[in-house]
Amino acid sequence: MSEVNHAPRGHRGEVLVVDDAAANRFLYRAVLEDDGHHVREASDGPAALALLALAQPPIELVLLDVSMPGMDGIEVLRRIRARGEGGPAVLILTAAARTPDAIERGLELGADAYLIRPVDNRELAARVRAALQIQRLRRELAALRRDQTAMLVHDLRHPLANLSMLAEVIESDDLRPEDRHNAAGTIRRMVDDLGRLVDSILTASRLEAGVFSVEPKPETLSTLAAPSVDVFRPLAARRRVALDVDPLPAVPVLADAARVRQVFDNLLSNALKFTPRGGRVHVHAETLPDAVAVHVDDAGTGVPEAERAVIFDRYRQGATGRTRGGSGLGLAIAAGIVGAHGGTIRCDDAPLGGARFTFTLRRA
Repeated sequence: MSEVNHAPRGHRGEVLVVDDAAANRFLYRAVLEDDGHHVREASDGPAALALLALAQPPIELVLLDVSMPGMDGIEVLRRIRARGEGGPAVLILTAAARTPDAIERGLELGADAYLIRPVDNRELAARVRAALQIQRLRRELAALRRDQTAMLVHDLRHPLANLSMLAEVIESDDLRPEDRHNAAGTIRRMVDDLGRLVDSILTASRLEAGVFSVEPKPETLSTLAAPSVDVFRPLAARRRVALDVDPLPAVPVLADAARVRQVFDNLLSNALKFTPRGGRVHVHAETLPDAVAVHVDDAGTGVPEAERAVIFDRYRQGATGRTRGGSGLGLAIAAGIVGAHGGTIRCDDAPLGGARFTFTLRRA
């Protein structure tokens, strides 16, 4: 077993070559170092596992020979994957004509791909680069999922703590009737907020799993928007924000009312979150030849044009933190629901500053 202790020019990634044949290791190492990787070598399974456990920086990809004496490549792969998620990408090398079962078994155990020997040098370099890129994207996605889970836990824990506190207040013997009534009203609003958060989590999960569906039928925009506007008017008043709704077109649209209410809820919540005290949130719409476009304008800081391509992505947030202070699901859910209706959603500059979120629904 030998190591290289210098990082080559154009450093791409940390690679471990595992093969009992020194000539093969020399060839693979030469190709990969020439492509900018930092390469380590192991001549057998136990040496490879030891290096994986101790190497700093960590190994990102293992180029693994299947046919080795003693602990073969399949057993090495099994032990790598038994360590849990977050391990390196694994490309298995095999002479496919002799070991078709090894290919199937390797892929079942979690190999990312296999290469048939003799390996073309350009193919080897390209496959390693691609596998490393996929591996890093997976890690980025996993980190984003962890961050979002933490946000969801915070969003749930805070109102639950407040509910517990309010329950203790109501249980107090010296509480005045009007205070008890106010506390009960606050509890009711918080329970409604929790219900909307749970609905958001379920909707996001269904969208991600590809099992989300809508049942559109003819509806008017005023009917669709009214429940959300009624819910958010008290919040707007408490924040000293004007929530203005123009008369909406009477043209019927095709909409699943419960789902489109989630769109209104999420866009109004987002607009109120970023509109400063004394500002204005403006809801209005226009009739198009085949659709109706709904606009929600806010008086916040707006969204830079470079961020508008990712702001509706569940696992991305803009540098301005447009979804700060929440689960970050709202805009992604709105986009998913509108898309399921065959509509579009986008973000532009509002005419008087801030951001304008526009979504369309098809005319009935």
